[in-house]
Amino acid sequence: MTFSSSSSASGSNSDFRRPLEGVKIVEACSYISGPFCAQMLSDLGADVIKVEPPSGDPYRNFGHSWEGVGTVWTNSNRGKRSVVLDLKSPEDLSRFKTLLSTTDIYIENWRPHVSASLGLGFDQLSQLNPRLVQLSITGYGPDGDLASEPAFDALIQGRTGLLSYEAAGGTPRATNTFLADKVAAVFAAQMALSGLIARDKSQKAIHLETSMLDIMSYYNFPDMFHNQTFIDDTAAVTLAPQPVLATIDGYLVLSPVSGKQLSRTLDAVGHPEWKEEIKSITDRKEMTHTFFQRIAEPLKHKTTAEWLARFRELDVPAGPVNVPSAHLTDPQVIHNELYSQLRTSTGTVRAIRYPARFNGNLLKPCRPAPGLGESNGELFED
Repeated sequence: MTFSSSSSASGSNSDFRRPLEGVKIVEACSYISGPFCAQMLSDLGADVIKVEPPSGDPYRNFGHSWEGVGTVWTNSNRGKRSVVLDLKSPEDLSRFKTLLSTTDIYIENWRPHVSASLGLGFDQLSQLNPRLVQLSITGYGPDGDLASEPAFDALIQGRTGLLSYEAAGGTPRATNTFLADKVAAVFAAQMALSGLIARDKSQKAIHLETSMLDIMSYYNFPDMFHNQTFIDDTAAVTLAPQPVLATIDGYLVLSPVSGKQLSRTLDAVGHPEWKEEIKSITDRKEMTHTFFQRIAEPLKHKTTAEWLARFRELDVPAGPVNVPSAHLTDPQVIHNELYSQLRTSTGTVRAIRYPARFNGNLLKPCRPAPGLGESNGELFED
């Protein structure tokens, strides 16, 4: 796959170097959690070598595709080099170990028994490479009753209570985005970076083990478990769901959190007389429900744009409910230069930059997702 970028790699400073330049990563992962984690590290400047079986990462052909290339896979594997190795072959397994012998970070998301069966457990690899950071991402952990079970996004959402919590009294339903996988990737990238620091401090190889179950439990806890934080707390859930409010031509969301903002919202919709009644409700959940129930009717009589202008005038936190295509043309999104275009042999792709600025420099995408095994010749003498 050939590629070129239509935008600069790093903003206005041509001398800027991405923070992970010089860091070598080997990724032996499929699906989303491991690959998306490795893509983040690639965006930060690391050289990521993706090791795939002869048939390729199974996610290459998952879901929507363009010219035979899966788009979810494309959006989770940008910036990497791909090599094909059959780890059941002694020759290819030896090549894989050679790669690992000079690697800083090795990321794998196999089930726990797979590494050991291939002779790639941490004990063996730490002897091969005493400076290795090995990051193992599993579904449920390295041991326990579920350790060998398959884990997918919706299963993790269900087991951690998220599906039930989001139901708000209705039928539990999984989100339409791979939330657990992507959250796992973010935490895993954080762990990988902390592993580099721990390695350099200890001068020893580091094995980081995490699971989607552990990560999503950590992610859910601050607010989902607000009524179970104190052991003796027996209260029901008190957080009110965030309503989506209809306008004459669409929807918007409001997030007034202070008394002043609630008051200004009622002024904006033309009903300041409701303030005393709402203020008199002592139960916060009931008060929130009554507030949104009351303002829902007047919102239906003007356009979203008219309401957003009015709420902005009164400093009320409000925003549109954009469809994804509208997000792409949102003026603030364009101002932030979030998206670039990369040309590939199968067509031009849209790619999002890493969401940070380093001394004002933007980490714009440089190269698209790789073709299967396109770097074998570059890395191995065949």
